[in-house]
Amino acid sequence: MISPEKAKKRAERCVCKMCGHALESRVVIYNHYGGSGVELYCPQCQRIEYGTEPAIYQLAKNFVESMEFDYFTDMEEDKRHYQLNISKVCELLSWIYKRMQILDADGIKAEMQYLFEQQI
Repeated sequence: MISPEKAKKRAERCVCKMCGHALESRVVIYNHYGGSGVELYCPQCQRIEYGTEPAIYQLAKNFVESMEFDYFTDMEEDKRHYQLNISKVCELLSWIYKRMQILDADGIKAEMQYLFEQQI
């Protein structure tokens, strides 16, 4: 669970790792005893999703398509298989960019944004 302010900020700038659709912040009720919280939600996939930067999603999609990347070799090749591969590459790229200090809690750093704009 993330704070409502953080959820709103992420929803404004991030997209779903599975489909690339815009995210919404929604109140999710976890149980009927009153447990609830704000989560990011993809209305296209109909799932709770933390999201990724649009530039990272586009790079991941291009990578999966051009390199025919397949992390889930035991799965039947269909739309979900394709989306899961893009999601996995998004996670890998995000991890790398965080370690390289290109990505932080507020997104891709402004001084690095031009690199991503040239790639898309």
